[in-house]
Amino acid sequence: MRQTIKNLGPLVGALLCSVSAQAADLPSRTAPPIFTAAPISYNDWSGVYVGSTYGYGFNSFRNRQAGSRSVTADGQTGGALVGYNFQSGHFVYGVEGSIDLNVIRANNPGNAGLVPAKNDSLYDIRFRGVLGYEMGKFMPFVAGGAVLNEGYQSGTGGIGRVPNWYGQTHQTVGWTVGAGLDYKLNPRELFPWLPTFIAGGPLILRAEYIYQNLPNQTYAYGGQTYRTKSDGSFIRGAIIYRFGDQAPRPYADSTGNVNWAGGYGGLLGGYGDVTAHTRSFTRGRTNLDADGGLGGIYAGSNFMFGRYMLGFDGSTSFSDFTGNGAEPGAANVHYRNYIQADIRARAGYAFGNFLPFVAAGVAFARSEQIDRATGSERGRVPTDAITVGGGLDYRLSERVSLRVEDLYEFNSNRKIVNLNGCGDCSQKRDGNIVRAGLAYHFE
Repeated sequence: MRQTIKNLGPLVGALLCSVSAQAADLPSRTAPPIFTAAPISYNDWSGVYVGSTYGYGFNSFRNRQAGSRSVTADGQTGGALVGYNFQSGHFVYGVEGSIDLNVIRANNPGNAGLVPAKNDSLYDIRFRGVLGYEMGKFMPFVAGGAVLNEGYQSGTGGIGRVPNWYGQTHQTVGWTVGAGLDYKLNPRELFPWLPTFIAGGPLILRAEYIYQNLPNQTYAYGGQTYRTKSDGSFIRGAIIYRFGDQAPRPYADSTGNVNWAGGYGGLLGGYGDVTAHTRSFTRGRTNLDADGGLGGIYAGSNFMFGRYMLGFDGSTSFSDFTGNGAEPGAANVHYRNYIQADIRARAGYAFGNFLPFVAAGVAFARSEQIDRATGSERGRVPTDAITVGGGLDYRLSERVSLRVEDLYEFNSNRKIVNLNGCGDCSQKRDGNIVRAGLAYHFE
């Protein structure tokens, strides 16, 4: 018996070794690794950032002919910005660009030697250098550079309430300086109960003062010539995402689902075609077609519920949709849509690296229109419309995604056009835009 047991010993040992080897090939029963967010550094201000701006501007317009007169105006301004910072110790330096739409208009009543006029600041594109000093969550900074402003000046003549709308638009390059304060705010520090997919990481809140100075510009319309100079002060706030401030999350879960949650921002470009529908009860109706390219920036945030996505985003673009055609009472009109923006809600369903989506919201645009035969011009015709569409986001890497989409605009509000004193001419617009974007995901 002892001999039998003794002979079984090597066999049992071999079996135990075999079971042990096979067990090594089986899935581990230990708990899966826990992903912990890296601590957020409030001292790091380097890298790319994007944001949305809103503020108030105070502008001075000085019109000169044989006589001169200055008038002031104030109004809202808002848009988007993108920038890049380098950091050396506590010093932060970089470059920044922004597009801001203005609602700043002034009426100059004129005087002896000066014909009355209307002035309108349409938009500002600023390219600035930024120098700041890092103080933890705070960064005071100064900034300065160049500004491209498009302005519109028009006459105030006409019969009764029907103006002639002779005017002209010009782009003018000037200089700008300013100073402000950036502050990093983590929503979860104020509201710890917020779920991670809503709170994300810290935002940068900005408050700043901007001064800009534009040189003299010559406006010639309706048989009159003016020399006009403007300068202005702006108080502007911004909400900014900095790439890298948001706590990192796993790129994908154990089943391979890609994490689409969190904020993103990037650059976009595309092509659009629009039709301006103008009607007059006394002069008939016309349709004018225009098309061209656009380019700008976009940003937004996704919230994930399993594979389902709900989110929002917005964009601001400089566009060049141009066309020639007829409007009531004007046989040769040149049309140019120069600003395109939108705010939308999105819904989608994720298939790994693919995220098809639908979107709907409100689109905003501005155009200038001129009758080439008479010189009658409207330099600021706004458009507010409903926009719907769909597209596809594709994850190129852990942080970068590519977007292609198609948008349709319709049901815009009618706006008064008034070329050549057409008092009952109103216009609405519809169109289609195809665009592509490249975004960086913050989280």
